[in-house]
Amino acid sequence: MAYFELENNKLRIRVCSVGAELQSVYSKELEMEYIWQPGAETFAHHTMLLFPNPGRIAHDRIIVGGKVYPATMHGFANDMEFRLVEHSANKILLELAATDYTRRYFPYEFRLQVVFTLKDDVVEQNFYVINDDRKAVYYCLGAHPGFYCPIVLGESGDDYSLVFDTPQNLDREVLEAHTRLLTGNTTPALVGETEIPLDEHFFDDGPRLYCNMNANTITLLSNRSGHFMELGVAGFENLCLWGAPGKMSVICIEPWCGTSDRTDTDHIWENKPGIRRIEVGETGHHKLTFRVG
Repeated sequence: MAYFELENNKLRIRVCSVGAELQSVYSKELEMEYIWQPGAETFAHHTMLLFPNPGRIAHDRIIVGGKVYPATMHGFANDMEFRLVEHSANKILLELAATDYTRRYFPYEFRLQVVFTLKDDVVEQNFYVINDDRKAVYYCLGAHPGFYCPIVLGESGDDYSLVFDTPQNLDREVLEAHTRLLTGNTTPALVGETEIPLDEHFFDDGPRLYCNMNANTITLLSNRSGHFMELGVAGFENLCLWGAPGKMSVICIEPWCGTSDRTDTDHIWENKPGIRRIEVGETGHHKLTFRVG
C-alpha cells in the first residue's frame, strides 16, 4: 500500500494505491476537508471504485460463456493493489491488470487505469477499461465516494439538498426488501425537477437507487452556509444514494454505469442491466470531476 498526493494553490488531494481510492479533497483556501474520513462509525472507506460491477449480484454468481463464476457486491477492484504508472506534478496514473485472482471472478484480459489530475479548482478522475483480450469484454463501473454531510459542523441534514444542473426525470427503483435486488418496478422521484431535499432521516428506509439520470453535475449544497461539493457525472445513467439511518453524517453519491441484478435475472453476464461492451483493442472511458466551495 502506498499514498500519493497532488497539490496546487487551491486543492490538495491524496490517493491510495489500494483500490485507486481518492482519500482526500482538501480546500486550502477554505481549510476544509470534503471527503469522508472514516473513524469508528458508518462508512469504513473514503471512496470506492466499483468494478467490474456496481450493486448487488444475485446469489453471488454470474454466468460467462456458459461457465459459472463467483461474483460479489461492488466487484473486486476496491480491495486490490494498483500499480503506479506515473506520478507527476499534476497527474497520478494507477493501473490494475488481469491476474489469476481476477480471472477467477472476471474471465477477461483487461487493464483498468485510473487517472487523477488537478486543473485549477477541479479534480478529474478518469477511468479507462482497456480490452487486452481476443474477444469482446463486458463490464460495468461505478463510484462510491463518501462526503461529509453536513459539510459544516453545527449544520444538519435538514439544511442540505442535492441539486442537478438540468431538470431530471428520475425514477426510483423498487428494491426487494431482503436482497435489495431490482424488482423491475419503479416510482417517480423527480419529474422535470432539479432538486432532492435532504433531511436527518433521509436514509431511514435504506439506500435509494435511481435510474434515467441525464445530468452533467450533482451538487451537495448547504442552503444555510452555501458550502458545496459538486460532482461531475456526465455519462452515468444510474445514481445510488447511501448513508446511515437515524442521523445524517455521511452521504455517498454514487454514479453507476450498470446497476444491481434483477430478482428474475438469468445470471448471464452479457445480459446484465447497463452492461458495457468493448471490442478487441478498444477502451471504455468514464470520467468524474470534483469541485468544492
